[in-house]
Amino acid sequence: MPKTIKKRPVKKKPAQEDEVKSAAMQALEKVRERQKHVILGVSVFAGIIILYVVFSLYSSSMSSKAYSFEQEAYQYYYSSSAEKSLTEKDRWNRALDLYKKSFDTKANPSALFYIANCYYNLGDYENAINEYKLFADKYSSDKGILPLAYQKLASAYFKTNQPDKALDALNKLGGVDGGLFRDTALILEARHFEGAGQKESALEKYREIISDFPVSAWTAEANSKVSVEEAKITDVSPEQPADEPDKSGEPAAPEPGDTKDSEEQTAEK
Repeated sequence: MPKTIKKRPVKKKPAQEDEVKSAAMQALEKVRERQKHVILGVSVFAGIIILYVVFSLYSSSMSSKAYSFEQEAYQYYYSSSAEKSLTEKDRWNRALDLYKKSFDTKANPSALFYIANCYYNLGDYENAINEYKLFADKYSSDKGILPLAYQKLASAYFKTNQPDKALDALNKLGGVDGGLFRDTALILEARHFEGAGQKESALEKYREIISDFPVSAWTAEANSKVSVEEAKITDVSPEQPADEPDKSGEPAAPEPGDTKDSEEQTAEK
């Protein structure tokens, strides 16, 4: 019988040492790369936190310093008892200097508004105008102070004989916060026109207040002005006294409250 030929088992080729090392190194490199990314991410996050904390502390410090300057400025601006020895001009100048320091330390709307007010009080209307305009541009969302800034801006324009620009400022005042201050703008416009001798324009503004703002704080003043002008128009001419018959021979109309004749006529009937 022929001999059975046994197949020799195929021996697996052992992995080369360098191939094993290469695979291990690649895995290690991937781990290291991931670690780098994690460390980098953590470092960036930590850096942001540190910057935020530093900025917050710095901002808080600057805010505190600015507030301190502003509080000191108020004492001069509102003439505290400790500063009565100063002249008014000196008080405005000291307040102005402190408000500037406050604003330069940390910009804030109240300091800028009072800087403009100090210039206004000192009669430096050009600088006041510039500061009020800067306020309107920089803090247009501040609905608490913006109406006051527009009123003072208009006043400064009037004082420098720039009525057109003043009326433009009042028009902007009327548009603040959806027209909330429109009645105030109208009364200031009416007073200007009246002072300038433009009665018809003034009456137009007064009538607009009466019709559009019946419960405004300015309605009583507007009613008074309109009533006076209307009374002037309806007054009897001096050439024809009320107690004399007119040229047609008809008796003059009785004065309001003079009911004696009418009562007698009623009794006769």
